[in-house]
Amino acid sequence: MKYSISIRSIHWLSAVLIIGLLTLGIYMTPFDMDNIEHSESLYFWHKSFGILAFLFVTIRIINRRRHTLPGLPKGMPQHEKLAAKFAHTALYVLMVLVPILGYLQSSAYEFSSGVHFFGIDLPELIPDNQSVFEITNTLHKWASYAFIAVLAAHIAGAIKHRLFDKENDVLNRIL
Repeated sequence: MKYSISIRSIHWLSAVLIIGLLTLGIYMTPFDMDNIEHSESLYFWHKSFGILAFLFVTIRIINRRRHTLPGLPKGMPQHEKLAAKFAHTALYVLMVLVPILGYLQSSAYEFSSGVHFFGIDLPELIPDNQSVFEITNTLHKWASYAFIAVLAAHIAGAIKHRLFDKENDVLNRIL
């Protein structure tokens, strides 16, 4: 059984978006504010696409609850089923947590020009506060690293089943 077309479409759109955001985040973090024009542009796009990713995950969660999901293959070992359940849960938690931390980080940053969504100024949720900024900055960074690790495991598991465990090919359900 395959996932519904809406689940598959949102999965692949959000996958491209999230991988792009994680890549951009890794690329832009070494920049200091010496090159203010370059770094502000990167942060503008990162914030805008981050909010878009959060909107996608909201739609994704609602859509997922409206459909019957295919079960894991019966022949899959129990430890792999547990790993898959853990990875999916962790991915959803991180898809929600990382953008929320980024939004709070932007809201708390005293030199931020605000939280922008493709030119629309969104409300800052908390007042400027350097201590809160440092905490949310650290949490956003480490949650993103955790996201990368879980995402890599998720992709590796799908490839493993596709290439070496064809009777438990889970990738076919989402293609």
